[in-house]
Amino acid sequence: MPWRDWQDDIERQFNPRAWATDVDAQHALRGKLSAAARQRLKGEFDLAYGDTPRQKLDVYHAGDSKAPIVVYLHGGYWRVGEKEKQAILAEPLVQAGFPVVMLGTDLCPAVALDEIVTQVMRGIVWVARNAQRIGGDGRRIYLYGHSAGAHLAAMGLAEDWMRHGLPADLICGATLVSGIYDVEPVLHISVNDLIRLTPDRIDALSPQFHPPRRPLPLVLAAGGEEAPGWVAQTHEYAAVCERAGCKVEVIVVPHEGHFSTIPMQADAGHPINQAMLRHLRALHQG
Repeated sequence: MPWRDWQDDIERQFNPRAWATDVDAQHALRGKLSAAARQRLKGEFDLAYGDTPRQKLDVYHAGDSKAPIVVYLHGGYWRVGEKEKQAILAEPLVQAGFPVVMLGTDLCPAVALDEIVTQVMRGIVWVARNAQRIGGDGRRIYLYGHSAGAHLAAMGLAEDWMRHGLPADLICGATLVSGIYDVEPVLHISVNDLIRLTPDRIDALSPQFHPPRRPLPLVLAAGGEEAPGWVAQTHEYAAVCERAGCKVEVIVVPHEGHFSTIPMQADAGHPINQAMLRHLRALHQG
């Protein structure tokens, strides 16, 4: 069913905080696990890629200079979120030999969503040009995001990287978890009090209408306990990507919700990690 079939319940369907019952507990668990992971991992923290205090990134080194670099974009509906509280997601990838960059940005309402997208592209350019420092292949960047971060990663799939002076095939694949790919529902729910999205920006800011520029291997995932309208967006975007020639693996993880998926991914054996690592290893060997 398309997401529009749930418009009568739009606040619950497209505001994960209104649907989920374990938000605070999951955020606390993720923060605790990520703090411990940051202590275990080798990294460089708070490297500036832009000129505002939040335009910083964390680098987790893995030691293989030929491996694709994973760039992670956090969720929070573009209004909240901290890169340092996502380290739990870097650990399985680093242990498998893939360097990870966790990207921070300014947030709404201090800046508009358009500016956040611009900052993400700026951060990815920084990663490509600083690959030697990161310890990976700057010609192969793999995007990874959750929720609003999955939206931002999907925007990166549609970006023309040649206009930044980079190869057209800079992005080699992506794993997008619980993303929102058509942002129209935001107009009709309470989160827009801070996002301040306007109708004239829906098309330009919706990956649903801007597919990946070239065929890529993609993992599109969601939790089985998420709101069905939200999950529907994953299936609709998957269809768009398949029509663009992408090889798409769709995973709906049973018994996991919008927020519980992240702590569960501390385990390298988690279905999303298994699929992503399979793709990364194939890209690395190829």
